[in-house]
Amino acid sequence: MKNSIVLGCSHGGLANTFGAASRPDILCRPQGGSYRKAAFSLLEVVIALGVITVGVVGVLAVFPAALQTGHSAQDETRAAHIAQSVFGSLVAQAPSQFNNVQVPLYPLPSPSPTPIDLRTSSSYALYANDGGQLTNSATNASYAITIFTNNAVPGFTDPASANAVTVRVAWPANAPAANQTFRDYVRIISKY
Repeated sequence: MKNSIVLGCSHGGLANTFGAASRPDILCRPQGGSYRKAAFSLLEVVIALGVITVGVVGVLAVFPAALQTGHSAQDETRAAHIAQSVFGSLVAQAPSQFNNVQVPLYPLPSPSPTPIDLRTSSSYALYANDGGQLTNSATNASYAITIFTNNAVPGFTDPASANAVTVRVAWPANAPAANQTFRDYVRIISKY
């Protein structure tokens, strides 16, 4: 190679022919042919970690609200299930024993069923566990159930043949009334 020189560079030096490359290429060109190896700077890494951290914190902030919403939906669903269970017992027995409808309690058969007289206006207290099973004990109960009977039903002339029953399901069962969430379910139950 005629007219070639070797220049000293921090990369070990390159042999080059005059006139074939520009001055910066001659002075410090690495062996791979590019000026800089592909890499991230410290600033880019810090910015990327900051963006990822903000995203992760945002996702984690949603979890408590999602858990609360899920628990609330579970309570609402279970309350409707409990009320439907009570109404089912009352409707099934109303034609045969309107003055002494029995609401079965858990665990069967040990507690005696709660008798409800659908000819009068009164209230009855029950409880339910997490599984929605009715009991007359507040111990380990999650839901407080109050059954209100009202024999003054609009449109019925004989108060002994129909009753407007309201089932109130409240939770948590052992909390003060001001701290409970409750739902009322109303149904007219007829003797006929």
